[in-house]
Amino acid sequence: MIMKNKNVFIALFFGCLFILSNTSCGHGNEKQTDASTVKNDTIKKEVKDTVPAVAKNTLPVNPVYNDLAKYIAGMKITNSKAIDSSLTNNSSWKEYAANFDKTWLKIDSSKIQKMKEWRATELKDANTKTVFYPFSGADFFNAFTLFPKAENFIMVGLEPVGTLPGFHKGMSKDSISSYFHKVNTSLYAILNFSFFKTHNMSIDFNNKELNGTIHLIALFIERTGNSIIDVKPAGVDKEGNIFDYKSFKEQRNSGSLNRGVEFDFVGADNILKKVYYFSVNLENSHLNKNPDFVKMVNNREGSTTYVKSASYLMHKDVFSDVRNLILDNSNFVLQDDSGIPYKYFKQDVWTPALYGAYTGSISLFTGVFQTDLDEAFKAKTGVKPLKFGIGYKYKEGESNLMYFKKK
Repeated sequence: MIMKNKNVFIALFFGCLFILSNTSCGHGNEKQTDASTVKNDTIKKEVKDTVPAVAKNTLPVNPVYNDLAKYIAGMKITNSKAIDSSLTNNSSWKEYAANFDKTWLKIDSSKIQKMKEWRATELKDANTKTVFYPFSGADFFNAFTLFPKAENFIMVGLEPVGTLPGFHKGMSKDSISSYFHKVNTSLYAILNFSFFKTHNMSIDFNNKELNGTIHLIALFIERTGNSIIDVKPAGVDKEGNIFDYKSFKEQRNSGSLNRGVEFDFVGADNILKKVYYFSVNLENSHLNKNPDFVKMVNNREGSTTYVKSASYLMHKDVFSDVRNLILDNSNFVLQDDSGIPYKYFKQDVWTPALYGAYTGSISLFTGVFQTDLDEAFKAKTGVKPLKFGIGYKYKEGESNLMYFKKK
């Protein structure tokens, strides 16, 4: 939904404006040499070549939200009505953008391309329109890379939604520097280890600058070759239907247990797609008080569920309800060993495919070793290699994935 009243739209957008702190992140020299400029231009060209081109489409990309997301993502912006040239000329942002280009280029060559090759052969039958991603945090990046043809992504985590930043002409250099220092900090784990650290996220998002997942989801939408059409506050009604609030203020005043955000976006295939993020506690005692959310998941019977780096929560009885929701309503489940225990995928219901290696959990988690899963991997029957790292054991050769198909 694109807002027709220009004044209302501008008011709502700049209503998201927050006051950035005056703390410098100490990036060092602001002036770049001619050599570094040439080098950065080369890197930008290489990065451009690795990102899928967005086709000319008939869907109305929102120039304000889209340019704002590009700015957060450190991507090139030209002739913007939302991002003033003083912002793109800011030395802290230019350094952040150049470094992010290098990082993304490295991730693309070492991981993304391998994930794309793997999905082309191993996930070609996972053709459902909806991907359910519980315990996701802001990780749109991995979900979209593995399921680019999905039209609806429903992500759930404990982290707050937050509000979009309001960058404006005349902002202090220290304010911009502080914001992008926090973005860098929050991205470090997901880009280097392939997962967000829940404890770190609670700290990273507990500030005025970077106050929720909305910032990083917007960033990943752009970096994965998509463009934003709209951003809306979302909720769930008593029938389990997702709806849009008129404003984030209305959402805050609603007292709803299901506060979320909806991004409408489009990629090179020119198909309208949506990613929802809901800040919802999936533990049994909370789900029992949240029948609207349960109905929403039940309404999407036949979906694909993706689970990664989920703290082994569904190994516990107190998360049995969301575990059963996934088993009942999914036609496909892709997960690592931190998701649903192997024993719950009954052989008369599910056909498993195993990839990589299983060597137990990292030292942070105890009492979650799965003997039956260990035996299945050691049997080598049908176990295929996994040429990229993902999950808690993020190094190539140590990771595992399991792909279950409902019979």
